Amino acid sequence: MPLPKPYPPNEIDYQDWDDLSDNYAGKAATLIVDAGGKGDHSTIQEAVDALPSTSAGEVLVKGGTYTLTRAVLIEDREDLVIRGVGKATELKVANKVQELIATDAASGQKNVIVADGSSLAVGQHVCVRDDSAFEVNRITSINGNTLTMEDNLASQYDVSDNGRVYTCHSAIYITGSSKRIRIHNLLVEGNRANQEFSREGYFPDEHQGDGIRLSAATESCVVEGCWIKSAAGHGICAGGVGHRFAHNECWDNEYDGVNVEPGCDRVLVLGNHCHDQNSWNGIQVGYGNNGIGTVSVIGNHCHGNRQGIAAQGGANVEIVGNVLQDNVEDGIEIWSMDRFVISGNVISGADDVSDMTGAGIHVEQVSSVGLITGNLIELCAGHGIHLQDAAYVTVTGNTIRKVTKHGVNLSGDSARDCVISGNTVIGADQGDTATYNGIAVAGDRCCITGNRLDDCDKYAIHITSASDRTLCLGNHCYQYTGVPVGAILDEGTNTTIDHNVTA
Repeated sequence: MPLPKPYPPNEIDYQDWDDLSDNYAGKAATLIVDAGGKGDHSTIQEAVDALPSTSAGEVLVKGGTYTLTRAVLIEDREDLVIRGVGKATELKVANKVQELIATDAASGQKNVIVADGSSLAVGQHVCVRDDSAFEVNRITSINGNTLTMEDNLASQYDVSDNGRVYTCHSAIYITGSSKRIRIHNLLVEGNRANQEFSREGYFPDEHQGDGIRLSAATESCVVEGCWIKSAAGHGICAGGVGHRFAHNECWDNEYDGVNVEPGCDRVLVLGNHCHDQNSWNGIQVGYGNNGIGTVSVIGNHCHGNRQGIAAQGGANVEIVGNVLQDNVEDGIEIWSMDRFVISGNVISGADDVSDMTGAGIHVEQVSSVGLITGNLIELCAGHGIHLQDAAYVTVTGNTIRKVTKHGVNLSGDSARDCVISGNTVIGADQGDTATYNGIAVAGDRCCITGNRLDDCDKYAIHITSASDRTLCLGNHCYQYTGVPVGAILDEGTNTTIDHNVTA
């Protein structure tokens, strides 16, 4: 019989563990892993391999540090659960092992001869590289110093070009046609200080080095209630469809806390705490112009990252109810995205207005058909909301306070057909440079209606010469002593301005 639910959320004492082991060890539905030998297996991989491929059951992992010389591999499995007992269950990636290539390895072959094959092991993901090329592969056999790889080499690797092979694996790797895999209540330590990441660039066909990685054909998997830190790559990195990543804490990873790769669809990223990634973003959805499907990013807290949340490429992304604090460049970035909603987020920077040098919300690269509503943005070193080459985007009901540049800025050669309505902008141009405005528009056929603009250092509203057929109606524009010029400056063509209140 399976273990009763709910399982204890925290570490259980040894007497309780004795009871679990005595009563449940050896039962088909649940296998117990105990590094000390008091369980069904002493390693997680042994327990996974012992379960059937479908209707697999559960692996309950006792507290302890499980040092991983290769990823826990979950391949072509269905309905498998791996559950820890809290932070006490630690999966730690072992230090990188590297061997120099002893003989030039030609493109198209599978064999690589290294100086000492005994330091590596079958099943390990490795990076084969020299100073000119690299690739990720997997060792399928070792004969002396000859490593046989799973795939043919894509490039040639030369001894004279510092050719080498080193381990580069994730802690948990869910791959093949795996479905409904669940990872719960454990700590992943990526040990990035003793790793070397296995790629350059941002979206390869395949890589390793994440805390938990899901490959492109996986479906309906869950990572929930885990702590994931210090991965050489991303904390969680996912291909596939139908996944849920909820209530995890991801920090100090080299790249993103949670990365949802291009090609994903129907993914929910909910209630995670993603902070202080070393190089990149709290949460990344898609990349560049590569397509992404429907993704919901809801109720997460992201701080101290490069960007809080970035969504790039594809369509149908909602970013709702997140708290984004003290991120370096943008609070939220939308890049080359069609059909998006950004709603109810709280976006703030440091009191000295040194964070978010890009924008609180930054929409760029010909993104279109979007709704930005009900967000609170303050203490931003860039623009409050920056619509760069955006079209058919509605910005309504947002409150923007104490930003260094424009409160709302619409610009770019493709900027057009946007609505800026019912927003409150207080204290744009915090540097008092008489350079920036409450709302600045450089685009055609835009509506600026019903906004409240207060203490905006240059103009409350500036309609630039790049604008045609702008409608500017019913705005409240309040200027204070020392403001050098008036409330509304219209340099556009065919502008309709009426019923604005200025003081």
